Amino acid sequence: MTQSDSRFSLSTLPWFLGPLFFGCLSLYLGQDANWDLRNYHFYNAYSFLFHRLDFDMVPAHLATFYNPFLYIPFYELVTNLPPKMVGFALGAVQGLNFPILIGIARCTLARDTVSWWRYYLVAAIGLLGAGNISETGTMFADNLTSLLILSSLWLLVANYHFLTERKMSHAFRLIGFSGFLMGAAVGLKQPAAIFAVGWCLAFLVIPVSFRRRIFLAFFFGVGVLAGIASSGGYWMYTLWLRFANPLFPYFNQFFHSPMAALAEYRDTRFLHTGLWDVLLYPFLIVTDPHRTGEVPFRDLRFAVFSVVLILAILLLLWRFFRSRQLFEEAVKTGSTGERLRYSRLFLLSGAIVACGVWLKLFAIYRYLLPLEMLAPLGILLVINTFPWRPLVRDYAALFCAILILATLQPGNWGRVAWGKTFFGVEPPPLADPANTMVLMTGTEPMAYMIPFFPESVRFIRIQSYLTGPADSPNGYDKRMRDLVCKQRGPLYGLFRFSEKETSVEGLESYGLAIEPDTCKELRPHIEEHVGIPYEFCALTQTDTTKGKGKK
Repeated sequence: MTQSDSRFSLSTLPWFLGPLFFGCLSLYLGQDANWDLRNYHFYNAYSFLFHRLDFDMVPAHLATFYNPFLYIPFYELVTNLPPKMVGFALGAVQGLNFPILIGIARCTLARDTVSWWRYYLVAAIGLLGAGNISETGTMFADNLTSLLILSSLWLLVANYHFLTERKMSHAFRLIGFSGFLMGAAVGLKQPAAIFAVGWCLAFLVIPVSFRRRIFLAFFFGVGVLAGIASSGGYWMYTLWLRFANPLFPYFNQFFHSPMAALAEYRDTRFLHTGLWDVLLYPFLIVTDPHRTGEVPFRDLRFAVFSVVLILAILLLLWRFFRSRQLFEEAVKTGSTGERLRYSRLFLLSGAIVACGVWLKLFAIYRYLLPLEMLAPLGILLVINTFPWRPLVRDYAALFCAILILATLQPGNWGRVAWGKTFFGVEPPPLADPANTMVLMTGTEPMAYMIPFFPESVRFIRIQSYLTGPADSPNGYDKRMRDLVCKQRGPLYGLFRFSEKETSVEGLESYGLAIEPDTCKELRPHIEEHVGIPYEFCALTQTDTTKGKGKK
């Protein structure tokens, strides 16, 4: 084999290894059955394809209004392929993060090491994180939008000389396309905006004139906006036409849509409570993972990164105060070394800013998944700045890798054994589906069942995180009461058996009651890990004045 053949095989091998490994890992972990999947990952695509946004009423809570384009491929896979093929396909696509991480590592680790296996190792540890493993084979999509985010970064660090040395027109085209990729991720899933903000501000550390830095950041931002428009513009326009809020229902305190309360609707459960929380957050989430997510997990990579970063800063200050001349000589290197150093600084600065924005807005761990993938590379880059012998630095990096992998505990969002069908929904027979309305009560996820009922059946959720009996009903509450009042066909209720008491109260506010003798249990395959069935019951009118009193 010639040298060129060897390079070709090493560059193409990750594109096969990553998808194969994570496709198989998805099969090993079992079929995804997480809460969000049963709530909106499947339903939103169905709703868009069959024009049900104005037909069904908030069946998937707030998530009813999330961009459906991200989930249409998944919907098509589920409706056309066996469950195992769907799981393998999802894992395989998510495995494409592996060659992209290798590409970023090649561009930032050059001159530190030439061993190809080190690129593979740092990328592998990046993907073997608690968050990424837990999302393998799922449609949370944090490790799908990461493909766009990491590709954007790869493009920038691989062509870093365009930003500092080439004509402005060449640089603008490069960062414009890079920003477009980043923006496309934001348009598909809005929490990805933290990365766009992080690396837009990171342009300010590039060693060029201040004017050029501003222009680079500006044109990256223009690319981001173009990317958002391409993947999310249509859906935002749709929400604007219907609700006068392109982010509906979020930040409605600014848009004042009458269909929701004047609230931000943002999940603030995991936000920090003070400065010490911010500074110690990488360590706090190790001791108490529920501070950053709903399921337990353990991953030390951010804590390890924080430790080596603090150590690097202390060593740098020590060198500076010990011998200012030594510090200055370290800065004056050749153009290639300087380019590498500033490309690393650009990468790390953007990551730190993105993490800061994440702490302010969400502090939800899975939204930080691209940084989980980059953390091992960041640890190695920081260790390589230590004034130690190469062998000592290698041992330090190896110790960090072993510590991370040995203590790793992935989260579990809910899995079931692979079945013959993905959901296993068997809807009850309906005498008059063309005129049937189903009232969804409680807060449990059940919108995934809707596509398996006759298309003419209408579902409205009278209890949700957006709607519900209240003294000050919003526009959706009023619309649903009007629909129920005008309903002349069969009425049914759908709820989790464990929420029957809450459901009865909600139905009573509409002047409705459950007919106990008509209730049928629904036990879809995907609910096996929950163990509590759903109830599908006929409803009867009781006291209409009682329902009116809640308006």
